[in-house]
Amino acid sequence: MSIYNNPGNIIKNIFKRELTWVWVFGFVLSLAAVALSAKNKLPLGKGDFVFLALVTLLVALYRPRWIFFLFVGSISLENIILTGGFLPIQLRLYQFFGGILILALAILFASKRLSFKLLKPIWIDWLVFSLIPFSFLALMAAPNKSASLKNNFVLISFVALYYLSRNFMRSRKDFAKTAAFLTISFLATTLFGFWQVFADKFGAKSLEVMFGRPNSTFTEPDWLGLYLCFALAVFLSLMFYILQTKKKAFVSKKSSALILDILIFLDVTLIVLTLSRSAWIGAAAVFTFYFLALVPSQKYISARKYAAGWRGFLREAAIIFSIVVISLATVHFGKLSKFDLSDRARSAATSEQKITIACENSTSILQTVSNTDELKKFNCRHINLEEINFYKSQGKVVTEIFRKDPNVMTRSAIYQKSWEILKIHPITGVGFGSITQNLGADERGAGLNESNVFLQVWAGSGIFGLIAFVVAIGYLFVYAFRRVSPVCPMNKFFGCPIIKDDFEKILSVFAVLGISALIIPNLFNAGLFMGIFWLGLAVVVNIRDFIEVEPRSGKVLDII
Repeated sequence: MSIYNNPGNIIKNIFKRELTWVWVFGFVLSLAAVALSAKNKLPLGKGDFVFLALVTLLVALYRPRWIFFLFVGSISLENIILTGGFLPIQLRLYQFFGGILILALAILFASKRLSFKLLKPIWIDWLVFSLIPFSFLALMAAPNKSASLKNNFVLISFVALYYLSRNFMRSRKDFAKTAAFLTISFLATTLFGFWQVFADKFGAKSLEVMFGRPNSTFTEPDWLGLYLCFALAVFLSLMFYILQTKKKAFVSKKSSALILDILIFLDVTLIVLTLSRSAWIGAAAVFTFYFLALVPSQKYISARKYAAGWRGFLREAAIIFSIVVISLATVHFGKLSKFDLSDRARSAATSEQKITIACENSTSILQTVSNTDELKKFNCRHINLEEINFYKSQGKVVTEIFRKDPNVMTRSAIYQKSWEILKIHPITGVGFGSITQNLGADERGAGLNESNVFLQVWAGSGIFGLIAFVVAIGYLFVYAFRRVSPVCPMNKFFGCPIIKDDFEKILSVFAVLGISALIIPNLFNAGLFMGIFWLGLAVVVNIRDFIEVEPRSGKVLDII
C-alpha cells in the first residue's frame, strides 16, 4: 500500500520536526500580529517593512513551502495591515507572504532553479482569469475610472494568489498539510474573537466595530461569519473521513473526533455570537450537506459504505445536534451576547426587529413602527441596552417594541439601486466599486456594497464575467455533489460517478461543503475581495483536478 493512502504516514509527515516548527512559528506570528494591531503598533514603518521583506524573500528562495504555509496560516487576518502611507496600497499579512512568494518563484524560474513545474491552466482557470479582462472592459462605463482601476488591480492580486495556491496543493499530503496550517488562522481568529466577547462582557475595551458583535481579525462580523462557515466545512470534512475510514492513523479515532468536536463547538459558538444571519444560513447549509454525505450509499467500489450504516448516521447527527445545543446554551446562560438570539432569528423570517425604547409615559405606545423616526411623535427614543438603567433612573418608561428590520430594508434598497444601475450597462458592467459610490455609506461610515457576490461580479466584470463565474462555481459544485449524493443526479445524461477510495470521498465532501460555505453567505454579502474566498476556490479546483488527473497519470505529485 502506498504511503499516500495511509493517513498515519500523512499525519506523521505533517508533524515532522521541520513543519512543526513552521506551524508553531506561524501560530505565534499570527497572535503577535493581532496583538500589535490591537495595540496600534501596526502598520510598519518603511525601514522595518523593507527589512522584513528582504528576510522573507531569502526564506522564500530557500524554502518556498514555508512561506506558503505562513500564507495559509495568516489568511484570516483581514484587518491586520502591514504597510503605512509609503505604499499606495494597504498590504495585509497574507498578501505580503503571497506577494513575496510570487516574487521568489519568479526569481527561481528565471534562474532555472525552480524545483517543480508550474501548473498548466485548465479551462476552469481560464474562466477565473477571464474576470480580469472583462473588468477592464467595464472601465468604459465606470463613473470613477481611477477607483475602479485600483479595484481591478486588487482583483489581479487575488487571482494571482488563487493560481499561486493552485500550484502548492497537488497531492494528498499537500491537502492534509494545508488543512493543518489552516488551523493556525482558525485558532488565532477564534481566540481573538472570544477575547472580544469576554472583554465586552466585563466592560473592557473590546475593539468591536459593531456593538455586541465580535469581528475578530475581520473588518466586520459578517466576514468573520463567512470565514467560520468555511472552517466548519473543513472540520466536518475531516470528521467525515474519521467516521468513514478504518485505516489506522497517528492519532486514535476517538481522540481525533474529540478534538474536532471541540473545534466545531468553538466555531459554532462564535458563529452564533457574530449575529450574522447570512453565516447562520451558511452554517445550516453546510450541516445539511454534511448529513446528506453521511447517508449510507452503494456508490463505492474499493471503499466501504459508511461503516456503521444508519445507526452511525443517527449517532453522528445526535452528536452534532448536541454540539449546536450546547453552543446555544453556552451563549444564553453565559450571557455572552447582549442580543436576543431568538429575536435575531425571528427577524430573518418576519423582517421585524425587537428594539428597546425609552418614553416619557406609557400612553399610546405602538407595538410596531416602520422606523425609529416615528417614535418622536410619542415622546420616545430608541436606546441601547447599556442605557436601560440610566433612563430608568431618569423616570422614563423603558419597554420593547418591534420595528421593520433596517438591515432587510437596506438590502432591499441596495438590490433595487444596483439593478437600476446595471440596467444601464448590463453587458459591460460599471466597474468594481462603482455601485458602492452610488449607494453611500452605513452609520459607521463604511461604504455599502452590492450585498451579493454575483451582483458584485456582474457590476465589476459585466455579464460575460458573471457567466464565467457562474459556470465555474456551478460546475465545481455539481461535479462534487454527484459524488457525495446518495443518489445520482443527472444519471440519465452523465452516468453515475464511482468513488474509488475514502480520500476521494472526503475531497468531494469538502468541495460541496466548501463551496456552500463560500457562496451561501455571499448571497447576502459581497466578499469577492477576501483571501479565504480565493484560497477556498483554489482548493476546490485542485480537488477536481486531483480526482481527474491522478487516476490517469498513476502518479502522486508532491511539491511541498
